[in-house]
Amino acid sequence: MDIQNDEKGARILPLSYGLSLLKQLLPVPTHIFKSDCHYYEKFDNNEYDDWNVFKTDFDFRCRIVQKIKESRLTIISDEKPVVYGGVACADELILVIGPISITDIDQSFCKLYALKHNAVNVAPFNCTVQKLASILLLIHSSITGEYIYLSDFINETALSEDIIENTNRQFARIFSDQSLSTRTHNPGQFEESIKNAITTGNVEGLKQALNSIYSSMRGTLSRNSLRSAKNLAIVDITLATRAAIEAGLSVEEMYTISDGFIMEVEDCKYESDAAALAQACALRCTQKVAKYLSERKSRSTSLPVDRACQYIDHHINEKFDLTTMCNKLKISSSYLSKLFRQEKNMSIGDYIRMRKIEIAKMLLRTTDRSLGEIAMLLSFNSQSHFGRVFLKETGMTPAAYKNSNAIRDSFL
Repeated sequence: MDIQNDEKGARILPLSYGLSLLKQLLPVPTHIFKSDCHYYEKFDNNEYDDWNVFKTDFDFRCRIVQKIKESRLTIISDEKPVVYGGVACADELILVIGPISITDIDQSFCKLYALKHNAVNVAPFNCTVQKLASILLLIHSSITGEYIYLSDFINETALSEDIIENTNRQFARIFSDQSLSTRTHNPGQFEESIKNAITTGNVEGLKQALNSIYSSMRGTLSRNSLRSAKNLAIVDITLATRAAIEAGLSVEEMYTISDGFIMEVEDCKYESDAAALAQACALRCTQKVAKYLSERKSRSTSLPVDRACQYIDHHINEKFDLTTMCNKLKISSSYLSKLFRQEKNMSIGDYIRMRKIEIAKMLLRTTDRSLGEIAMLLSFNSQSHFGRVFLKETGMTPAAYKNSNAIRDSFL
């Protein structure tokens, strides 16, 4: 770009000259692209840099360039705390400044960010939004002769002081218990933080997790952006409802909620709507778990044990099969047996025998059924088997129990 005059007669300096001066003041990373999203040859060495997200993620480069072409002057903050500044220059060239971090970030975050864009590692240049905005406005004004107030520009780009401060607070919260240099993370931390919030019924913890700086660092599950957003929402809904089941909520209820939200996601026309539905599902699951845990404090047994007891009562006249019951309740037999012993101080088999004898005692007291009929009704192998179990549980035979209650009733 040679020195030339615009329509107003203002002198426009070569972009290369302006960038060379900029590098002396603040060594921010700069990229010059043509309108077709390819690097401008004069500013590119044609080498593949595995740390440069614009070379490792061409789709991402195209999205950034397209946003700058549409806005002409902007700060792109879709991946806060990493942002990009852009100016549409003469000759249909696009200047991109970034990646820029607007708050302190650690090496683990850099690796995660690189992973998102298929790069090996990324080290964003750290500077304030005000400095980045000032650079962009200087370049823009030298090209167009248009002057924009710094505060107006920052507000227009949705990077107000409140948002910046909130980003800083999020990082401070995450790294408060360990130093930035030693704390490690993995790509599953975002999902784990949401799962932990749900299983503990921590609504505030869930909100913090959903607004985490890692929330934008999601995978791509389809070449179509809307389909990818829907797939991510379905994954999130599944994780949320399964976390609620793990906390003890009804499998049937959670599956119904999951199906309902997924059907709503499938009808979405916008990516943001799909994401909002996933967050709404996570919130509902967390609230339900919180209510369940609160109610559980007043109960002596857990929900799985309560449901097992209900199942046993509903099938007390049938031959009991532990595997069938556990399959119905969607719980492992070993885990349920462990809970039973912890909470009931007896095995499931002992509980079943106890309940059958309690019902048999009621039938002996209140009906004229024979011992054989009662034994058959309660699925004992035989009348003699019923008698042995009854004697062991009560210390007396069924006939003696029936007679003793008949004598007692005659005196009442």
